[in-house]
Amino acid sequence: MNRRNMMALTGAVSLAAALPVRAQAGQVVAYTAFAESVTAMTPPFKARAGMDIQLVAAGSGELVRRITAERARPLADALISVGGESIDGNPTLFTKFAPKEDAAILPVLKVSPNWTPFSVTLATVLAVNTRLVPEADIPTTWEQLADPKWKGKIAYAGADRSGSALIQLLQILHNFGEERGWQLFERMVENFVITGSSGAVSRGAAQGEYAIGITLEDNAQRFIDGAAPLRIVYPKEGISFAADAMAVVAGGPNPAGARALIDFIVSTEGQGIIVEKFGRRPIRADVPQPKGGVDVATLPVNNPPVEWTNARQKDILARYLRLVRR
Repeated sequence: MNRRNMMALTGAVSLAAALPVRAQAGQVVAYTAFAESVTAMTPPFKARAGMDIQLVAAGSGELVRRITAERARPLADALISVGGESIDGNPTLFTKFAPKEDAAILPVLKVSPNWTPFSVTLATVLAVNTRLVPEADIPTTWEQLADPKWKGKIAYAGADRSGSALIQLLQILHNFGEERGWQLFERMVENFVITGSSGAVSRGAAQGEYAIGITLEDNAQRFIDGAAPLRIVYPKEGISFAADAMAVVAGGPNPAGARALIDFIVSTEGQGIIVEKFGRRPIRADVPQPKGGVDVATLPVNNPPVEWTNARQKDILARYLRLVRR
């Protein structure tokens, strides 16, 4: 299946995000790219705040486009677990908010006043299927993904639909510089199958649909914990260590509910659920790290500057769309 057909298919699958939202009294409407985590927090949040959570799930890019389309009459209260660049690129869609336990959030993760960290993600890793890729052929660098031998064998979510995929593109451009980075990425795209969601990347690599997936560390680790034949690779040229984001939607029907939900997610209880059930790293020092997590000090962390990503992401996304649609 070529890239255009795959993008059309994933667009059809995500039609659920286009269905009308009918919020009821006592509900918070959360748009999210990580529905499982918010679902897991719904019972304890209701016990604490007395409100249910109604979810609309899709990729980060798709959710932001929906919020933009609804800006005259917002239907969402909060946007949860998306790439921070998605919010920074559209700040007028959101209301700035400091949660009650803001002081407990690790200072290194507070890179933008526009959003609150949700959990720590290593979004720029490779999930390699060891049944399909011999030990000697396992790539250890970004540059190796441009080798023509990987044509049709690498899953990538698509920078216009997935916040993590946009981070991955930004990481490559930051590592190599924009000119050389684009040259490399254009060669890499020839090898990609664009899935439309980060979840489909890890799942496809675990099930043997793809030899390699460009994905998030915790997504891959959950399949490894389930005995999938995956190995996580941290490309040597550099990866991101950052938090995904959440924010209050400006003009949403239940702003108090949105603030209460974000307060709960920041709490030790909320962060504990994220770590225990999903293996993500917490945003606060007083919550234990997931078992078996690789020490960040040993990893090739090379975070792109926030100022650069904020200034360049719209142009970069526009160029990406021209590339994949040609």
